[in-house]
Amino acid sequence: MELFDFVIPLSLDALQESTSTRQYVVTNIFISREIPNKVQEAQVMFRQDGPKFIIRDQCFDALYSVLVNFAAVDEEFKHRSWDLLVKAMSLVTTELSHLLDERDMSGGEKHCWLNVLKMTTYLACNLTEAFEKNHNKPTTDTLLLGKGRKKTNRASEDGSDWEEERNCMLLQFFSILQHPLQQLWDPPIIEEDFVNLIANCCYKILESPSMNSARTKPARDSIFQIIGTLIKKFNHGLGCSLKLMQLLQHFDHMVMPAVQGVLLLIRSFGIKSVVSELIREISKMDARDLMKDTSGLRNFAQFLTEVSDRYPQAVMPSLSLLINFLHEGAYGMRNCVLSILGSVIMKMLSGEDLDSKNKELRDQCLDHLEDHIHDVHAFVRSKVLQIWNDLITEKAIPLQRQQQILKLVLGRLKDKSSNVRKNAVQLLTAFVKGNPFAAKLPLEDLESQYGVELKKLQEMAPAFTLESSCKTVSPVEETVTSRELWRAMLPEIVANVIEIVTEDETDEEDDGEDDLQENATLNDAVSGIADALNCSKFRRAVKLLQASLKTFHRAEILGYDPKDHPPTLYEDFTEEELTEYQIHHLAVLERIFLSAKEMERKRESEKNKEIAEDDESKRESKDDEKEKEEDAEVTKQKLLVAYLKDCIGFAKLIHEGLPVVCQLMGSKQVSDVLEAVSFFVTAFEFGLLNAMTGVRRMLALVWNKEPEIKSAVVGAYHRLYINIDAPSERTRALHIVRNLSTLVTGTTLGERTSMEEIISQLISSGDIIKECVTLLWERFTKTLPETTDEEARSALILLAMCASSEISIISSNTSVLIRSGFGERGEQDFALVKETCTALLKLAVTKPKTDAPTAPNRLDRDHEIFKKLSKILVKGLTVLEDRQYSPMAIEAVSTIYALAEHPDLICGEIIQKMNKIMLELSNEAHESESECSASQTTAPQVPVGVLSRFFVVVGHVAMCQLVHLDTYIFSELKRRNFLKEEMETEKKIRKKRKSRRKSLATSASEASRVGSQEGDIDEEMGLTGAVADDLEAEYIRSVCDTEIIKSENLLDAIRPVILAVCSSPSKYPDPELRTAATLALAKYMMVSSDICEENLPLLFTILEKSEEAVIRANTIIALGDLSFRFPNQLEPWTPRLYARLRDDSPKVRQNTLTILTHLVLNDMVKVKGQISDIALCINDKDPRISGLANLFFNELAKKGNALYNVLPDIISRLCDTELGIEEQHFRTIIGYIFSLIQKDKQQENLVEKLCHRLQATITTRQWRDIAYCLSLLQFNERCVRKLSENFACYADKLHEPEVYEFFLGILASAQKVVKLDAKALIEELEGRMLESHEKGVEDENVINKAAHAKLKFKKSRPAGEKRRARRLRESSSEDEEEDNRSQLHPAHRDNKGIPLRRSSRR
Repeated sequence: MELFDFVIPLSLDALQESTSTRQYVVTNIFISREIPNKVQEAQVMFRQDGPKFIIRDQCFDALYSVLVNFAAVDEEFKHRSWDLLVKAMSLVTTELSHLLDERDMSGGEKHCWLNVLKMTTYLACNLTEAFEKNHNKPTTDTLLLGKGRKKTNRASEDGSDWEEERNCMLLQFFSILQHPLQQLWDPPIIEEDFVNLIANCCYKILESPSMNSARTKPARDSIFQIIGTLIKKFNHGLGCSLKLMQLLQHFDHMVMPAVQGVLLLIRSFGIKSVVSELIREISKMDARDLMKDTSGLRNFAQFLTEVSDRYPQAVMPSLSLLINFLHEGAYGMRNCVLSILGSVIMKMLSGEDLDSKNKELRDQCLDHLEDHIHDVHAFVRSKVLQIWNDLITEKAIPLQRQQQILKLVLGRLKDKSSNVRKNAVQLLTAFVKGNPFAAKLPLEDLESQYGVELKKLQEMAPAFTLESSCKTVSPVEETVTSRELWRAMLPEIVANVIEIVTEDETDEEDDGEDDLQENATLNDAVSGIADALNCSKFRRAVKLLQASLKTFHRAEILGYDPKDHPPTLYEDFTEEELTEYQIHHLAVLERIFLSAKEMERKRESEKNKEIAEDDESKRESKDDEKEKEEDAEVTKQKLLVAYLKDCIGFAKLIHEGLPVVCQLMGSKQVSDVLEAVSFFVTAFEFGLLNAMTGVRRMLALVWNKEPEIKSAVVGAYHRLYINIDAPSERTRALHIVRNLSTLVTGTTLGERTSMEEIISQLISSGDIIKECVTLLWERFTKTLPETTDEEARSALILLAMCASSEISIISSNTSVLIRSGFGERGEQDFALVKETCTALLKLAVTKPKTDAPTAPNRLDRDHEIFKKLSKILVKGLTVLEDRQYSPMAIEAVSTIYALAEHPDLICGEIIQKMNKIMLELSNEAHESESECSASQTTAPQVPVGVLSRFFVVVGHVAMCQLVHLDTYIFSELKRRNFLKEEMETEKKIRKKRKSRRKSLATSASEASRVGSQEGDIDEEMGLTGAVADDLEAEYIRSVCDTEIIKSENLLDAIRPVILAVCSSPSKYPDPELRTAATLALAKYMMVSSDICEENLPLLFTILEKSEEAVIRANTIIALGDLSFRFPNQLEPWTPRLYARLRDDSPKVRQNTLTILTHLVLNDMVKVKGQISDIALCINDKDPRISGLANLFFNELAKKGNALYNVLPDIISRLCDTELGIEEQHFRTIIGYIFSLIQKDKQQENLVEKLCHRLQATITTRQWRDIAYCLSLLQFNERCVRKLSENFACYADKLHEPEVYEFFLGILASAQKVVKLDAKALIEELEGRMLESHEKGVEDENVINKAAHAKLKFKKSRPAGEKRRARRLRESSSEDEEEDNRSQLHPAHRDNKGIPLRRSSRR
């Protein structure tokens, strides 16, 4: 039995066949019934003979039979076989350890032990694979129910017993490989099949999905220790690389096990070649195969990325191979390679002590990362920005490269991919965090400091120049500059060449100074030409060249190659066609000029070099310590100047990016907004000066509908202004108050409203503590030392904001407000009075309850508040130095009407007192007139500023009186009526109480609308609430129409004065006065419908003819309010409202668009054809107006079919040739509007409508416009069918190339989405289009030829014949026109003004 050779087979079946006489062959394969006895016999033999039992009496055959019949063998005997082989492997290891150390075994003994080793190992490996396969096999329960069934008694539910036994076998494999097994072979080289046998067993185990779990870590470590031993001792490196590549390609779970295994090989065995071999094999794969195998590509990329991140030294030798993947189409591999480059730079090439080779490698890696910031794939752009973010965070980028990267990042802020924009903002935030420069300083300060330091440096080193320190001009840049100079000179040179070279060469009348001297050499000639060109003596240069070409015609420098200087090179500089001789002159002149510039540059360079050498020699010869110190100071100053220059560049780039990030806060993508908010928070914290712009812009985001954005904004302000560490609550409160005061200073009305909402939330959450409120009161009253007037006002504004959430802050301190706000400080500071009124308005009841048992509490008319306000209003009328009077007066009147019991009486007294003051001023003016000359009689009797303020007060009183009647009085009438009904109802039958309906209207205007809709139903049901509302509303309206202004009261008496100022702009030219009068008139018109109707012509005249944009802007807003109040009166004037969209002032256009947006979207104005004027605003130069127009159509598209219904009118108007809109502008507008049409049915109908409209058009431009509209639609099968059915409408237009291209594009896009049965229709339609196109082009050519021939014939005919032909045409023109008109579309037959043509294709 021992005289045989055991050959490790490639498969189990191969052992049953012999290829040589000495080869071991399995002769007996036992069936499953015989296997238990044979296994027991093998166990007995093992106890007798030890490890050599495997070659005795068919023991191998018995265990081989277990492998062959593994599925049928009983579990007990499978595990007996397993235990037997584990013990056998252990004994083989032990025996061989002793035998191999002795080194005196005979050949036969070696052969015997070799067979034992190979046979035992073969059985152990195959049985391990069989058990592993059985362990991973899904059971029936797993397949049906997704749950694993209970294992046999040898394994627990999770298979942990098998895993422990598998580990035991792996340890035996590892142990046996530690011995010099190669001594058993002759020659002593281990058999490759033996190595592969153990290795394949390990790889087979790695295929198990459980290898990715934490509990299998011991097995993974054992496997890779075995593989490491095989590589280290038996040259298995290449096989390992190939096998790992296959595992990664086919098994997704293998990424992390492979990474951990490779790292173990590197760190424990020092084997780095596996990664290099793996990369080499991957690089050999076809790129197309890689792109198809997405799973394998993903696994390769993830593996290499993880390895490079944990041990970048392993991939550095293979960077040249990896770089090639950057040019392949698989974006996953590009991401992988870029990640590897980032890891290598961060962990290997980021030190300051790099040698030149590593610096060059780092720069190359950075170049690749920089290039792919503009990669075609968004995922790659996003990934590379993340890598740059990591590099910036780790400070791994050289300082001189950072500004270039920052420039590229600013471009990515406008990327079309939201993910790229998000990462770009994150990278910009990282730049701010890692800012190496003083970007927090104002740019102006940096530049001024830079200028001072530069001047100081020039004084310290006179030879120093700005160019030498800040800019090193390369030869390439110098050449470019010379060429630019040549191109600037070229028009004059061409003109001189044309003039001189075309002259007769024998002409000798020119001055002698332009001729070449007799004994001049070629160098003298060339130098003369160069000097003439430098001195702009182009005529002399051309003359000298002309003479030189005659004298030195064979000189190389005077020759030229026609291929390098084609005639097209000079087409832009002359309309004449240049001859070859002239081009020859131009080419030689260019060569001489550029060569002279290059020689001059070299001379300057050599001169500078000599100066530098002289300076160096002088420096070396210095022995004095003082001079050395001066040199050190100069060096320091140079560094400071360079640093300041870099500061300026960095600050400019950051400031350039701030507006773009501000725009991102208006993005529809939540990620854009969140990242922009995070950026400005970081920029503000790091002291970036202009970051306050973004912080203020964030205020409006508190109204965003997205909860994430709202919470982020509130959190941002909490982080910036509230979250402060301080030793005491008082100190913390002081910091919070200072921060909030800084924020509120300079805010606009919209920003203040948003800030009020944020502060209200912070008060509700308790983040603004009580100490803050106390400090605000101390600031307002100036009890806190060193408080300025501005800080006191800011404190009052903040108190009013806090009161929105907690009204007791104001209500419990009213006396403090009156004393400080309306006292002596208030009389001298109208802004403080205004803010005090704003705070007091928080006490007012905005919506009075109509079912309350008592009336809202109002203050008596003699309350101190109203006395103080009356005094301030009257006295302040003549204090013209304080420009805050008008806004203060508006707020004061609103406060009186909101809080007083009889506000009309109080305001009446105020107006009378004001009138008295103006009469006194008028009397004084009369007295001065009597003393002055007669020429002074035209001077105004009352100062313009006083009259303007008076108009402001009067107009707002009228407005507040209307609101007072419409809300408070109406609600009070309803409340009393409600109480009366309650009392009457209690006396009546209780059943009728249920039939009484509680009125829900809150104002007279609303009651009129509600009553008109539901009055009939209420009458039928016997309900009286709505009838009472109607009566009360009618009463309020009648009071407004007849008593407020038209009953000869105080307001009515002032109306003629207002009308006089408004209607006589030449008599009253002051803009401020006319502005106040116009607003007062508009407010009067709001009160009464009769007054409104009477003065509408005047108001629209002011709107259209007023020279001041502010008056027009205010008037359009007033007309918007009037449209809401009196829609019927304003409806005929709607076209004149739309006309203001074409106003010269951007502010007027913006206000007009805002008003029309509100009117249209609230159904106060019918959507008509004028909506095309709003569409034109999409192309407005002002981005705010174009943004509003986009928003309008976006909202209109949400209102059912509103946009679809007006779309034909918009297209018709925009296609009108009289409008004269540019084609590109038309496409921009229509492209945006069509993007909002999403419903399939609407698109199908539009196809048919546009086809019919295309049939009715008569100009080529209109054909292109309609065809472009069609190309914007998303064509489905039904749309294609509509297009085919209406083919006759556009068949005669297809000869136009662009129209034809649009239709082909439509069919190409439709073919991608339609089903197979519709593709035949598309092919048929495409054929018909091609036929019509070719026929149309042919007909057009025939017509053009005929027209050309006719034109020639006309020129050749005598005059008499032309007159006869003209009379003949005139006699038949009428009949011909009628025939042609009958062929037109019905929409154009009645239009006599349309010029007719013989062919619509023309």
